[in-house]
Amino acid sequence: MTGLSDLSPGSYTIVGKIREGCSGDEKYKLEKDGKFFLLRVGCKAKASEKKKAFDRLKSYADKDLNINKPVEFGTADDKFYSIVSWVDGTPIMDIIKKDVSKNYYRLGMKVGIELKKLHSVCQADTNTDWSEIVKKKASLFLENYRRMNIEIARGRSAERYIEENIRLISDRPQTVLHGDFHWNNCVADETGNIGIIDFSGNDTGDPWYDFGGLLWALEYSDSFANGQIDGYFGVPPSGFWSVFKFYTALYAFEHLTYNNGTSEDIKNRISNAERMLKVFGDDFELKLPLFRKTNDFTGENGN
Repeated sequence: MTGLSDLSPGSYTIVGKIREGCSGDEKYKLEKDGKFFLLRVGCKAKASEKKKAFDRLKSYADKDLNINKPVEFGTADDKFYSIVSWVDGTPIMDIIKKDVSKNYYRLGMKVGIELKKLHSVCQADTNTDWSEIVKKKASLFLENYRRMNIEIARGRSAERYIEENIRLISDRPQTVLHGDFHWNNCVADETGNIGIIDFSGNDTGDPWYDFGGLLWALEYSDSFANGQIDGYFGVPPSGFWSVFKFYTALYAFEHLTYNNGTSEDIKNRISNAERMLKVFGDDFELKLPLFRKTNDFTGENGN
């Protein structure tokens, strides 16, 4: 990027560009005095929004959370930039995909414990009406699904489940959400410590909503998913599974909604949505998901 050095005061060295993510911002790994940082650069029109997110991170800086810590924010010409500390580690997705034959229950437990900690230490915006937010999401996603004029496997049953069980979301407790908590936004370092990245503290809602990202890991590892749930709860409360099933259906229709309009992308998203819904059976009929029915998912030698 031309003129990048002008955006960030100080003697930072650019280590490399980060290509993952879909925010539209440019991201770079920086180094200074032997420490690493994350630089985000974007259009100045988003500066106010990004500054609020940066300032929110300050309120979590003294918490026992392994997340990006705010360092510096500024603008230059037509760009904004923010610098936060680097969270070291390998993405959980890469760890699991490297050898899908392993048992990742213990790794999942560590992630679940960190998610619980995140939900516990962050203060929520009590003015947020989560029930209304979910109703609007459901209306938008289902309306879009009908406009697509397609029928996915288990789609009718999932659609009906959302419509008949929207009451489950009423009076749900609220906390600060990660908002995009999944296996590529969690990392593990060489000592096994878990870090959480891409957390802004911007979203408030039902803490169980953050389990939707498990649907990606479930394509490769039931043991990791079970570990995350057990690490978070110990023993999941009886009401968890019906709410998780609701969010599974919502997540699948949301995934369909944000296609780019190409036949290839729509085809891939249909495949993903059908796989997500199958977690609750061939006709989305199960009360307990298939990955939870395994006789032994803990594994004595789990990572």
